[in-house]
Amino acid sequence: MRNNETKKATVEALDVMIQNVEKGPSGFWVDDHEGCGNPKIFPEFEEGLKRGRLVQKEHYLCPWNTAVLYGKGYGNINTGCYYSCSIDKARFLSEKMMKDVLIRFRKGLQNGLYHCKDDISPLLTPDEINYIEKEIQRTKLLEEKKQNEERSERLKKAAFLIQKYPEEKELFATYYGKNTMVNTYDGVIDFNPEGYRDIIGAEKFTYDDYIDVQIRSFNKTRCWFATCYYNIPLGFKGCIEKRTKENVCFKRIMVEGMYPDGVCFDGKEEHVWMNIAGFEEYKIDDSISFFAEVYRYVKTSNGKQIDFALRNPESIKKIETYELPSDEDLFEQEVSGIICETCYLSEHCNRISCLLPKGVKKEQKRQMMASLNCNNTETK
Repeated sequence: MRNNETKKATVEALDVMIQNVEKGPSGFWVDDHEGCGNPKIFPEFEEGLKRGRLVQKEHYLCPWNTAVLYGKGYGNINTGCYYSCSIDKARFLSEKMMKDVLIRFRKGLQNGLYHCKDDISPLLTPDEINYIEKEIQRTKLLEEKKQNEERSERLKKAAFLIQKYPEEKELFATYYGKNTMVNTYDGVIDFNPEGYRDIIGAEKFTYDDYIDVQIRSFNKTRCWFATCYYNIPLGFKGCIEKRTKENVCFKRIMVEGMYPDGVCFDGKEEHVWMNIAGFEEYKIDDSISFFAEVYRYVKTSNGKQIDFALRNPESIKKIETYELPSDEDLFEQEVSGIICETCYLSEHCNRISCLLPKGVKKEQKRQMMASLNCNNTETK
């Protein structure tokens, strides 16, 4: 009885699909992670895509299931459409072919052809399968041609930078002009054409200037402020060393932040100047905690470079004298992070309670620190 109801619902959906083949194929569900449902055919799927809700149409079997389209031995019909779906291939069918396939499937469903799911004949004909493969290949060639043309155009536009940094040619060929950030061995490059609009002192920059100054700033910026800028700053602590009429200088600033995956980090920056606004009531040697905006600016003291600083402090309060983490503490923190990232249990760990046998991580940390210290000594 239940199968009859779901088959009836499937046939009703198929009728709508057949009437709208010019809008492409549709499956039977969507949520905030998309899915196979086509809102151009079934408007109710818009709710799932926009509001993050699962919207699923009742159905007995989907025509785009790999095992249905290609027959026994292809896909796994028992795992459901999510793990055995070929709707992306069905999108290459012509409107007439798609209509023929849907009509053929509806007829088979009504005649009990899919009553036994263990032995299914291919829904696609050999000609339709060949057509799909040819269209896939044709589309791939067109995409490669388009990518090559875009690459050539990027190389032309980046000619000045390539002449200046020939070793970065492939980097410019791939990303020049794109709204993307790239982590290179030496540092981060933001290729967003509008990315320099918020940099203090970059008002007259061209796009090439922006890329050029980022490369020249490698290993010369306040790296912990930069880490906060590209991630999530949580707060800052510092001890006032100097005061002037307009500015205040912290001997050190302790940085606390968090990566997008929830892992926190600590760091420190030396000799940090900020505008005195907000700090007027505090004296030399006072220890202060606060939150502030991390921003970028053009530093011109030794050729143009981009650096990072703090501004607009808030939630300022005086705190007890505290001890900043030493360089060794921060080094140990980084080593611990590397061990966690490469651990075979990392996907099951909450990064709070270590899953390794007691003492194992401590010994790994000791060995890695010894090895890194040894390498540093040899380098020197």
